[in-house]
Amino acid sequence: MNLTADQLHVIDCVLAIFETGRVPSGRSYSTCTILPDGAGISYGKHQATDKAGSLDAIVKHYVTLGGAHAATLQGMLPLLASNASSKEKPGGPYSAPVAALINALVAAGADPLMQKAQDDVFARDYLAPAINHAKDIGLKTALGLLVVYDTCIHSGPGGVGNVRRMFPEPSPARGGSEEVWVRAYLRARRNWLATHSMKVLHATVYRMDALLALVNAGAWDLAKPLTVRGQRIA
Repeated sequence: MNLTADQLHVIDCVLAIFETGRVPSGRSYSTCTILPDGAGISYGKHQATDKAGSLDAIVKHYVTLGGAHAATLQGMLPLLASNASSKEKPGGPYSAPVAALINALVAAGADPLMQKAQDDVFARDYLAPAINHAKDIGLKTALGLLVVYDTCIHSGPGGVGNVRRMFPEPSPARGGSEEVWVRAYLRARRNWLATHSMKVLHATVYRMDALLALVNAGAWDLAKPLTVRGQRIA
């Protein structure tokens, strides 16, 4: 896919808005919370989680890069491996080890090497698979990539295949229309989120609504300026 740096920036911004509610800034990398979804700590610009292993991967990469807080976080890798934060009550109070881990992550978020670690891991583990999915599907647009990348971040790269099996429209690679396919994909994923047995997912249908709004606006190139969920990307 021949995407420009500006288009990749917009994609990054949209996903950060979905995850943290705002256009990313340096402070976004320090965002750290425990949500009522059983995933444990959610951290950083794209909210890597403890239970999914993405947070573990970021911390390991940060340690390898030799960040300012590497020694502290290296000592907390066994705690991350145990997924202890997934057993904590959202909103706290947290156990002393988990509270210390959260404090260390917040502090490390200001380190450029932690910011690099987050960006590197998401590029490798989520964006690269999304690009492969997009090529296989035959998607050509920046918005098409954003749609599958959102699934990769929200449900893991395997989630794209799951959604594809939910609707009959042919992919562009099989002669279908990209717009028709993307609309069908978003409707199918929205229904899946809205009816999932994990009720916490019901509230995330806003992601599909926002992406459908971009489709309806014809924003296939993701040209700036763009407004998503009240946040202006310029």
